[in-house]
Amino acid sequence: MVGRGLHHVTIISAGAARTYTFYARILGLRLVKQTVSYDEPGARLLYFGDGSGCPGTLIGSLVWERVAPGTIGTGDAIEVAFRIPSGSLAWWSERLFAKAVPHCRAETAFGERLISFNDPDGLPIALIETSGMDSEPAWIAGDIDPQHALRGLKQIALSVRATDGTAKILSRVLGFASTDASDGCTRLVAHDGPGGSISLRQTNGAERGRLGAGTVRQIAFRAQDADDLAMVAEKLRREYGVAVGDLEDRTYLRSVNFRAPCGALFEIATDGPGFEVDEQLDELGGELKLPSFLEARRLELQTLLPRLY
Repeated sequence: MVGRGLHHVTIISAGAARTYTFYARILGLRLVKQTVSYDEPGARLLYFGDGSGCPGTLIGSLVWERVAPGTIGTGDAIEVAFRIPSGSLAWWSERLFAKAVPHCRAETAFGERLISFNDPDGLPIALIETSGMDSEPAWIAGDIDPQHALRGLKQIALSVRATDGTAKILSRVLGFASTDASDGCTRLVAHDGPGGSISLRQTNGAERGRLGAGTVRQIAFRAQDADDLAMVAEKLRREYGVAVGDLEDRTYLRSVNFRAPCGALFEIATDGPGFEVDEQLDELGGELKLPSFLEARRLELQTLLPRLY
């Protein structure tokens, strides 16, 4: 791994069924895991990604049914962007129009063509044309044209104050390198694959946001394994005085959380064990999976959780 890159991003949603319809049926991502928040078992946690749920392709939706909309401010993720092959904008524009999703075409600060829109809860989403990845595998389902299917995360855009130390953490601890800067926006790149980039957009004077539907709860970065994760956590504590949370076992990954200097919640997550520890590859996302300590509550939770489809 050249640089760590993104493992996944976790968003807040207000409805499980409409979230599934949007990310799986409209954008064509695979639902690779149905589970619950281990800390709040009454909330669904849905992971969408490529065919096997590889790190760098994943968006996790924590569903707080009927939660109020959040607001996006300084220190928050202001856009989640996916990679699409060059020449795909027209196809996606036609698809989004047919699905009654308002959208517009634009360019990134670095001249890349994109199409932007919001998810059902108002979270800004972008599809950015990216060259040189036509041969990369993609999850193909339903009426998605294989030639234009999503190829994992492109980047997360963060709003930061010019003077904070977020870029230093990203570069000196997480292996990102600054490659472009334009009009107050800096792109840092860890590698060329899925989840390889993050953009920092400088702002001054804006207020902090409020967590709720349509916001990003946390951004997770990759660690190869538990030893690698421990090394990163220790470097954060020792060299930067960052308060790192306890190691958490989330069945499909091991992780620790910490607050970035900008205020965003960052996570370091291991690449494994992965989503096939409790389901076969061809069955991923097919049924509700619970950690062992919640199995005794399965009937209760299945009754409590709203239907997915």
